[in-house]
Amino acid sequence: MSQTEHSDSCVEVIWKEGNPETVITKACIELNIDLLILGALQHENKFQFYVGSIARKLTRKVNCSVLLLIKPAEKRVPCKHIVVNGLDAPETPIAIKHAFYISNLLGAQQITIVEEVLPKEIPVDVEDDRSLKKANIIKQRIRHREDSRVKTIVCALPENITKGITVKTQSIFGKRGYSIGHYAEIVRADLLVMNAPVKTSVWNRIFPHDIEYILSDLPTDLLIVRT
Repeated sequence: MSQTEHSDSCVEVIWKEGNPETVITKACIELNIDLLILGALQHENKFQFYVGSIARKLTRKVNCSVLLLIKPAEKRVPCKHIVVNGLDAPETPIAIKHAFYISNLLGAQQITIVEEVLPKEIPVDVEDDRSLKKANIIKQRIRHREDSRVKTIVCALPENITKGITVKTQSIFGKRGYSIGHYAEIVRADLLVMNAPVKTSVWNRIFPHDIEYILSDLPTDLLIVRT
């Protein structure tokens, strides 16, 4: 059973009976939705983490980008700072482009691109001053490499979406997903932009990866870009 309402503001309201997860997932396909906006719990307990809230399940299943709002309100709070994932992945340039596009729409003046680096990329056991110095040199080389890669992505973007926006790069050495989520919380970002997860199997839910850490403890509003 469904009911559709139309108004002069080009808003279409569709009512359907059934399981919310199933109905919304199907509607995203049938209506060719580009962006699904959902209210979400900021903090999930262990039961919710493994069972999964409706927002989490929809994030895994839908074929479009998802915007999760932890504090939706009728009066919009100004967006000043956007943090975006700068992971070395094929989808990252698109996520960064979306971050700049949204920054222009919302009037945000600062974007920080976070490059998460796994600790295993520093094959040095710090045991003394000499090994510490060696580890720091490797970190500096990695930071330079990551900054150069990200700057190449930004320079390739249209000038009309990058002009007037302060861009900062930040290399973080730690567990992917957890590190950027913690960083976004510390700097009090207004929006975090991430690539969509590649795998969403049961195995990944038992041993979380990247975005699962963020979904269980949202640091701020989250845009998951799916192409």
